Amino acid sequence: MDNKEMSKKIIEFIGGKDNISELTHCVTRLRFVLKDEAKAQTEEIEKLNVLGVQKQGGQYQIIVGDNVGKLYNEIIEQIPGFEDSSNQAQAPADTKKESIFNRLISTLSSILVKALPPLVGGGMLKGILYFFTSNGWLDPASSLGMILDIASSCMFYFFPFLLAVSAAQKFKTNEYMALSLAGALMYPSIIKAASEGADPIRLFGLPIPMLDYSSSVIPIILSVLLLKYVYGYIQKIMPSIVNSIFTPLLTIIIMVPVSLSLLAPLGYYGGNYLAYGIDWIVKTVPWLAGFVIGAIRPFLVLTGMHHAIRPILLQQIATFGYTNISPANFLSTMAQATSTLAVYMLIKEKSKKQLALSSTFSGFLGVTEPALYGIIIKYKAALIGTVLGGGIGGMVATIMGAKAYASSMPSIFSIPVYAGGGFASILVGLLFTLVATFVITIVLGKGIFRINPAEPEQASETETKAPAAPAEKTSAAEQAGTLEIFSPVSGNFLDLKELNDRTFSEKLLGEGLAIVADQHHIVAPADGKLTVYRTNHAVGIETDAGVELLIHVGIDTVKLKGKHFKSFRKTGDVVKKGDILLEFDKEAIEAEGYNSAVVIIVTNPNNYASVQIVSNKPYVGQKDVILTLK
Repeated sequence: MDNKEMSKKIIEFIGGKDNISELTHCVTRLRFVLKDEAKAQTEEIEKLNVLGVQKQGGQYQIIVGDNVGKLYNEIIEQIPGFEDSSNQAQAPADTKKESIFNRLISTLSSILVKALPPLVGGGMLKGILYFFTSNGWLDPASSLGMILDIASSCMFYFFPFLLAVSAAQKFKTNEYMALSLAGALMYPSIIKAASEGADPIRLFGLPIPMLDYSSSVIPIILSVLLLKYVYGYIQKIMPSIVNSIFTPLLTIIIMVPVSLSLLAPLGYYGGNYLAYGIDWIVKTVPWLAGFVIGAIRPFLVLTGMHHAIRPILLQQIATFGYTNISPANFLSTMAQATSTLAVYMLIKEKSKKQLALSSTFSGFLGVTEPALYGIIIKYKAALIGTVLGGGIGGMVATIMGAKAYASSMPSIFSIPVYAGGGFASILVGLLFTLVATFVITIVLGKGIFRINPAEPEQASETETKAPAAPAEKTSAAEQAGTLEIFSPVSGNFLDLKELNDRTFSEKLLGEGLAIVADQHHIVAPADGKLTVYRTNHAVGIETDAGVELLIHVGIDTVKLKGKHFKSFRKTGDVVKKGDILLEFDKEAIEAEGYNSAVVIIVTNPNNYASVQIVSNKPYVGQKDVILTLK
């Protein structure tokens, strides 16, 4: 049942729109004031996809959960006149609108970051494997060599599958439909035809090129983005009785041909035109070609266009016996590793330092995907440093006559391959690359594109800046794979069962606990992204590890409409553990007859094997671990 149909049922079962005197919503509940509660059919409402019904304080409350905002909007469309924006989540409308480029980079980064762990492991292993095989210490054709090659390459080859999941999560669409699209791109018949150089096939006159989409990035992301709208639209118009059958059927019939014929080949066609341009530059202005190739290499990898440059490279070797493209590619690889090293030197957060260090290591060994997807695309200083450093080094090396007589993996150990124009050409080019990349990244990372940003400015005049707390060290539990959530406030521990609120006491929203606070500030219990509600009585945090938390101050305090609460943050802010989020007047809240207990809930407990309350003492300190997730 979709939101529109469900909203109609709710209106019907509460006695119709004429029985509604007032309608608002808080973080998890639709809050009705009914003219006659006797007309409400509670049993029928509880049969719907809701968490429960509660009558409290003159309100008829339907507990919905995270979907409350969408359902509220559907009801408002059918019964206008009851909208109360004071209870909606604070939108970041007051802030400056981000540029299209920033939004694209942010979206791409958030998709890529979730798929990083296997790439980091595979990149490290691939670099080590290359080192051992290139020195003759391991035969790549041996059983061990083959198994290690599979272990280090599988996540790169099947990268579209990893991205299908993270893109579906980002665009909020069906993950399994997204994986099916990845399966279409990576279908063995297409991969085989691509390797044989087969001509495109045609469907209703549309050419479908046979291309190798292994390791590609943009094709699957574009496909999943369109999937969001196609799947969502069909699901919306399809009758409920046949929705589960015909929605996926029609989606696949539409999406697979569109993806294979239009979206996925964009990188291929774009790469072809780019290749023609680079070929012209190489022939007419070689030094400029060195700069262009060294500078744009990261973008070519991101879009999958780098494959289009390979034929030019091979044609140069076949015609002249050498290529001046490979040295620039090599120097771009070194620039990517160097900018990641610079980020490692600058960044303070321990987990990100570890990622930067491992990405640097694999980058110098020739595997830059972890660096590119996890660091460079995320930090503008690193991106600019990589582009300029790679471009400058490529230009210098090309001017000095750097050449390669063979194609090779661009590793620090393969420098002799690029010394066709003399060792001085590639070594001087490398020196320029390393110095320029490192200096530019450091300068920008400490300046206009700060990698460790200062406290963000607040857009609203009613909000006050709060000092950020110092970063905590990563605990042994976190390093062992157990996620820890720290207490946002100090006070006495309280079991949820003791709260006079069914939503919390019956754990309808998830697992958690309550704290009877002895202080007036709520701090971030983990690093993450914030959602602040306009009444300031509750905040939501999606932690960097993916845990979704709700911190709710008091019971039914939404009725105070912001009175006795003050926010130091706004929706969309990225916060660190210990940063002050909001302030509340505990005594004033209690004086007005409300329970002021602070409730902390994990609202996505099904994503974890276990969510455990670790507090076994009556008093909880603000730095104490209160929840662990595995």
